[in-house]
Amino acid sequence: TVTATVWPSTEVEFEDHFGVVWSEAFGREHVPQKYLYFVAYHAQKDAGKTGHDFTEWLRTVAQVSIAGDTADPTDPEAPTG
Repeated sequence: TVTATVWPSTEVEFEDHFGVVWSEAFGREHVPQKYLYFVAYHAQKDAGKTGHDFTEWLRTVAQVSIAGDTADPTDPEAPTG
C-alpha cells in the first residue's frame, strides 16, 4: 500500500491532460478509472517516487482508491517550483 498526496501540480497536470476541470471530474458519483490512475501516477511522480512513464507505472499497480483530504500543507515532501 502506498499513500500519495495530490498537490496542486497534479491537479493542474490532470486538467491540462484531460481538458476537464478538477472539481467536475471528481465531483461525480462515478469517476472514470483512467482519471484515478492518472492522478495516482502523477502524485507519485511529483513526490519523486517513480521513474517510470505512465504506461510502465500502470503495469505495477493493482488498484487505486481515494482516501480523503488529509494533506499537510507543511509536508517537507511537497513538490516545489
